[in-house]
Amino acid sequence: MRASEYHLYRIKFIKPAQVQLFDPGIKPRELFELGLAQKPSLELKYNNVWHIGNVEHITADAGRFAIGRITKATVEKYDEQSGDFQEMLDDAGPYTYVYFDASLGLLGIGRKARVANEVQAIAGKIERLMQSTAAVVENAISVRVDKIRDPEGFVQKILSAYAVRRFKASFTGPNPIDADELFQRPMSYYCQQMNGDQGSVSVGGKSLDEEAVIAVARSTAATGNAASAVIQEERGKPLTTISFAGDARKVVVDSEAGKEETLTAIKKGYREVRE
Repeated sequence: MRASEYHLYRIKFIKPAQVQLFDPGIKPRELFELGLAQKPSLELKYNNVWHIGNVEHITADAGRFAIGRITKATVEKYDEQSGDFQEMLDDAGPYTYVYFDASLGLLGIGRKARVANEVQAIAGKIERLMQSTAAVVENAISVRVDKIRDPEGFVQKILSAYAVRRFKASFTGPNPIDADELFQRPMSYYCQQMNGDQGSVSVGGKSLDEEAVIAVARSTAATGNAASAVIQEERGKPLTTISFAGDARKVVVDSEAGKEETLTAIKKGYREVRE
């Protein structure tokens, strides 16, 4: 089986604390869908234009779009009239598909080396393209495209630890609709009111509640943020620091899978992080 690999990211549209006088109350989902409909292009360096296109909905909330770069490339061709082989400059447009769920701000970015060596680079281009769209500019919105990291190894270490001594989680301005009520939702609102871009909270104690730590850790991962903890693996042993900072959660599907099947796999991968 040939496999296609998708990396999970969260796109966030963060409003400033001081909204404009005639703020239309536009929601993150609307900003995302308006941005896709605009099919933005951006020349990030000479002769290298990034573009979003091929937007299609698979369900009412979700679908996919293509992102790629348009550049000049040397193409070897055969000229039938002269009977010679020639090298000619022609437009090249390598692209990859990105699956999305607009209700969550969830992105599954397809890995393709011809487009970029690292998926993170593609995520950065999506961020800059969306940042350039009309509705985002007009409403002074800040766009972020952050990794959804896999917290499973982190969770297992918390569960097996003798004690959790310290827990630290990061947050950004408000956006994801399924953020937990305990930490991510109130702290992201606090971040916005302070006119901040991001922040973190650290809590320490002799033995923190494991269930609360895990619940916040999962929500933190799902909202595209990072967390760490200081644990004591066994009584009397030295303390160890753990985290789930690193690569985005990967979802692997058969390259022959249909778009509906691929979207389902990406949403399942996200649920495994969140739940």
